[in-house]
Amino acid sequence: MSTPMANYTVGEILRETRERKKCSQEEVCYGICTPSTLSRIENGMQIPGRRILEALTQRLGITDNLYTTYMGREELELYETGKRLMRSLGHGDYKELELLVHQLEQMLERIERRDYNVHMEEQYILFAKAILQKHRGTERQKVLEMMLKAVRITIPDFDGVHVKNRCLTFQEITILNNISCIYHEMGKVLEAFRIIIVLKEYMEEHVMDEEEKAKKYPMIIQNMVSWLSQEGRYEDALVLCESGLECCIEYGKMKVFPMLLYNKSALLAETGQLDKSRKCFLQTIAIFQAMNQHRQAEDIRSYANRDYKLNL
Repeated sequence: MSTPMANYTVGEILRETRERKKCSQEEVCYGICTPSTLSRIENGMQIPGRRILEALTQRLGITDNLYTTYMGREELELYETGKRLMRSLGHGDYKELELLVHQLEQMLERIERRDYNVHMEEQYILFAKAILQKHRGTERQKVLEMMLKAVRITIPDFDGVHVKNRCLTFQEITILNNISCIYHEMGKVLEAFRIIIVLKEYMEEHVMDEEEKAKKYPMIIQNMVSWLSQEGRYEDALVLCESGLECCIEYGKMKVFPMLLYNKSALLAETGQLDKSRKCFLQTIAIFQAMNQHRQAEDIRSYANRDYKLNL
């Protein structure tokens, strides 16, 4: 009796959160399950699969680990392998990533598809393969096509530019961010900005799990700052840069912080604020040195001296 009660509680959480955020069932479950399935889950009449529940809670901007209490051994293995795969993606460990893609594919071949919704695993695999192809220097158009195919697993009507969904999973945000980067690398600046502006506004307007927001928001800001700088829009880039730095400080996320600080240093110099730029460059160099990235620190010092004559 304890399992149905636990799932009924999860259904209540989903329904109450969805109604509070004024999202329809169709918006939340689009590309994940049918509205009738979501209705049964919300009413405690159906036990949601682990991946379905994870995707639904992410669309609503929350995380929920209750699904681990009724996860079977096979599904738990899928879950853990998928998580390891995503960590390898984040760390840029391409050798480990390739091994995990192969493992996950083998696991999916063994399971009974009728018992599991494997959309998320399939999306992970295809996205990871696209990242691997990009790392190997594959033509950007081919990488783009793989990423578009990956995101269309759960957003089937995505036209490549316009993000119409009011609700996105964390994984969809990651893939869309990467698609915008590929567009920019291909010289399709308008398409890149259209997607990343929507992602920025989405993360600012939706109540999301703070841990996930802290991971993804600074990276989106970093991309926008870099692109605006290339367009010569230094003042706009500087404002964005400050918001990204504030997010990193607020949530204690330092992965993107040094690069944002580096961008701020250059933007201050470009806008004629040389004293502030000098101070900021020195802080950036000190942080990279503290992270044992001495080559990066010296490259930044050389850049500041060569391009802005700061004599650091």
